[in-house]
Amino acid sequence: MTEVIRTENDAIIEIAEEAARAQAEPAVLAPGTIYAFPTERGPEIVDLAADGYLRRLPAPARKQGLTVVEDVASFQAYYTKHGDEDSETFVNIDSRAITAVLNAHSQEGPRWGDHRLILRLRTTNAWAEWIANDRKWLSQREWAEFVEDHLADIREPAAAEMLEIASTFQAKTTVKFSSATRLSSGDANLVWEETTDAAAGAKGHLKVPTEFKIAVRCLELPVAEGEDPTFYAIAARFRFRVERGGELRVQYLLDDPDAKLRDAVLDVVQQVERGLGIEVLRGTPA
Repeated sequence: MTEVIRTENDAIIEIAEEAARAQAEPAVLAPGTIYAFPTERGPEIVDLAADGYLRRLPAPARKQGLTVVEDVASFQAYYTKHGDEDSETFVNIDSRAITAVLNAHSQEGPRWGDHRLILRLRTTNAWAEWIANDRKWLSQREWAEFVEDHLADIREPAAAEMLEIASTFQAKTTVKFSSATRLSSGDANLVWEETTDAAAGAKGHLKVPTEFKIAVRCLELPVAEGEDPTFYAIAARFRFRVERGGELRVQYLLDDPDAKLRDAVLDVVQQVERGLGIEVLRGTPA
């Protein structure tokens, strides 16, 4: 014997069909929302909670939607206007996003959780450019041009000294490098030999640091009047490689830049917590 299992949907369809057959008044399937109307083709079910009907109302039944902002002040302003004591805020450090669920569940019961505010943190161009060349072997010309474009970020040695080294690299693109050795001072000694007809055989050397430091703004955020932008210092190691044909390659290795970016994101989290008097949870909301 086969057991027949009736579902709630089966019951609704049966009621709708009976209403249509009897040409009765509309059947109420869910008070205030779902009705069945008899028609010649059979029952027509109308759901007043469907989007097409809700948009005919003078105002939505509740707040919902996703708003994305790009700075702390905008996040605080929107949260202050629409948040309440049960709103929850999360930070995903890896994706650099702070998300507020403005109608999160409360202790009294569940809520929809579909009214959300996100602060998306973008990195600066300077940060992106330093990261793009990190641990990448560059030609003399590529390194010289990169340094010239980013002198404002260099702290140690002095920008003028780094510019002089970059200019020397530019001028020595026609020479043949024979060695790159480390001196007791910690600097590197690059030995080169002229290859042009006019000065063939002439030799020289160039002393360059094996470490340098930069300071960069990690995140693209507006700076309030009267305040100074926040820079994050990063140490970098210089590396040199002489190719078989005497061409010099240059590389730098940033010291744990991911940690600096995390620090920058957490600094923004602290601004949000202080400004709104809330706790920002670590993670991603459901």
